[in-house]
Amino acid sequence: MTMRDPYLTLQVSREATDEAIHQAYLQAVRDCPPEHDAQRFQTVRQAYETLRTEKLRLQYELFNTDLPSMEDLLQQGMPEPDETMRPNLKTFQKMLERGSHIAAGNK
Repeated sequence: MTMRDPYLTLQVSREATDEAIHQAYLQAVRDCPPEHDAQRFQTVRQAYETLRTEKLRLQYELFNTDLPSMEDLLQQGMPEPDETMRPNLKTFQKMLERGSHIAAGNK
């Protein structure tokens, strides 16, 4: 089961600050305390844990986006990568690796 978009769960925008996310979390807990709906509370808690800091939000944005698989792209008519595309693929892979280092707090 995939997690619902944490921004939708907490009803905040993608540009929300740490404080706005924290306030939205507190409001959601007040609206639905764990003793009334444990499943809903768990969903809210998971959303907050995903978004509570800028670093965690960056990790979510980098690794939890719904990108199509290569198989899906090929089925939609994208040509197979050839030798002319290889440098771009390597550059893209390096960018992804750099992004994971940034998300982990390394440079």
